[in-house]
Amino acid sequence: MSTSRYAAVLATVLLLLGAGACSDSGDEGGGPATTTTSTATTAAPTTDVTVAGSAGCGGTAPVTDGHLLQGSLESSGGTRAYLVYVPDSYRPDVPAPVAYVFHGAGSNKEEQLVYSRFQPYAEEDGALLVLPDALGQPMRWSPLGPAIAGVVGVNDLVFFDDLSATIEDELCVDPDRVLITGMSSGGFMSGSLACTRSDRITVVGPVTATLAAPALCGVAEPVPYVYFHGTDDAVMSYDGGPGTPGPVLETSQFWADHNGCVGPPTDERIGADVVHRSWSGCDAPTDLYTVEGGGHAWPGAIAVGRLGHTTEAIDATEIIWQTFRYAWPTEAG
Repeated sequence: MSTSRYAAVLATVLLLLGAGACSDSGDEGGGPATTTTSTATTAAPTTDVTVAGSAGCGGTAPVTDGHLLQGSLESSGGTRAYLVYVPDSYRPDVPAPVAYVFHGAGSNKEEQLVYSRFQPYAEEDGALLVLPDALGQPMRWSPLGPAIAGVVGVNDLVFFDDLSATIEDELCVDPDRVLITGMSSGGFMSGSLACTRSDRITVVGPVTATLAAPALCGVAEPVPYVYFHGTDDAVMSYDGGPGTPGPVLETSQFWADHNGCVGPPTDERIGADVVHRSWSGCDAPTDLYTVEGGGHAWPGAIAVGRLGHTTEAIDATEIIWQTFRYAWPTEAG
């Protein structure tokens, strides 16, 4: 996608969102958020260490069109499209952190790139952003086949394996710094990967949907987990119900238990409409950000009327990235 095309997508997305358009079964992209205050830890460990990179290290710098690479591969479901954001600070001989960002149902990779706004963080840290497209009409993720509104004949866990292998073969990636995040259906995809591919994930940051399944997660390794959900989410009810992974407080406690946390959680009000719940003594940090009165929205993003209230008290993108940075290895891999 060219720079002009990217600008056109941004303008179109903002126009649609300003008109309150969204899919009945998912979420649409968004645009730049208001400046917010993050409550995440801002101190990051020293990253000036030698790391073992992927097979793609040592090649030539990719030729991008406005920072973007369009790609496709054959995987579960047929031809699968993806987008890679390559920052100016990327170097083909330095293993880069990589973030896989999954869109919501009814959205797509371009809209999610605009909505979640990870580009400044990628530039700062020389990180790659990988945004794939799901399949189906509307497009949605299928980590468990047709279960939980998935698409028949599609296994997106296999697609992730193929996609990550392709990225690591073609670009210089640090396999010890991998972020998985996504919105709604993409949050469900993120949680599924945290359970089934825990040995390959550094941090998982779902937004408005997750997964908590003992059958899938029982043998998984602890994974740093940060989650965001609004109490008035009309698509994925905060209190659980049909088509949801369960009540948010219960699914978050599941992840706290899975991550070895001990004792009861601590709640701290960090804004007029946001409560941060954290656990202590964990093998991997576990955090929940509850937006009181919040809708089916990405905290800190542009407000979308039909999605409900979007808080400006926190920025989910900043918190997720700071959690990611704090979890980076401090010794050579």
